[in-house]
Amino acid sequence: LDIGTRTIVGLVGTFCGEEFKIIAFQVEEHKKRAMYDGQVHDIKLVADTVIKVKETLESRLGTRFEKVSVAAAGRSLKTSKVEVTRQIDPLTYIDKDMIASLEIEAVQKAQKEMKIRNSFDDEELYCVGYAVTNYYLNGTIIGSLEGQRGNTMGVEVIATFLPKLVVDSLNTVIKQSGLSILNLTLEPIAAMDVAIQDSFKLLNIALVDVGAGTSDIAITKNGAVFAFAMIPTAGDEITEKIAEAFLLDFNTAEKVKLSLSKKSDIK
Repeated sequence: LDIGTRTIVGLVGTFCGEEFKIIAFQVEEHKKRAMYDGQVHDIKLVADTVIKVKETLESRLGTRFEKVSVAAAGRSLKTSKVEVTRQIDPLTYIDKDMIASLEIEAVQKAQKEMKIRNSFDDEELYCVGYAVTNYYLNGTIIGSLEGQRGNTMGVEVIATFLPKLVVDSLNTVIKQSGLSILNLTLEPIAAMDVAIQDSFKLLNIALVDVGAGTSDIAITKNGAVFAFAMIPTAGDEITEKIAEAFLLDFNTAEKVKLSLSKKSDIK
């Protein structure tokens, strides 16, 4: 579920081996302006739209949904890059659990650093996603740790944080829609995973997603994502300028903006 400022998109899919196949999708626009800059302002209106998306997909597929994965936007995104190294038994083969434990330790370290950095700020922050920049074996960068042996294993991650207010309002919307959050990630992380294959991450690529309320960016270098950012300036700013200049309500100004891609004279 992508809860955007202008639209809500629901995707249903399944894994066929390594490939993720999309079975169905549904897009619904908010009836009124219920979100500003990726932040939920009217919980009931947003929940109503989520319910519509959910029920449409359920009736189409003849099934019921209880859990959902959510991609979140956020106007106050903060990031922290940390590195963690751990001593290991040189005779032990590194498995998935050891790697997951190492990554969690790195995220916890990022959370502590973020707390110290924002000690003067009253706003509580939640970690909403992270991306691994590099893995290290005996201090040397390695593509994958699984199955390897050594004296030390390490990881460098970029952890991303959103204010508690943003995450709580999203959580409330999901609960009111009769669902529970299975996992939560950040929109630029989700977009980067889908749009940019690992083989292209060696190039310096900037992925920019200009939505209605927020513009997201993710940047790759040397085979990994090394930076994320998000700003609350996007398509709605254009709509607002049209509304001001021609004395229109927001929804009419939005129709005018969308019509400009097809014709230059609009009455």
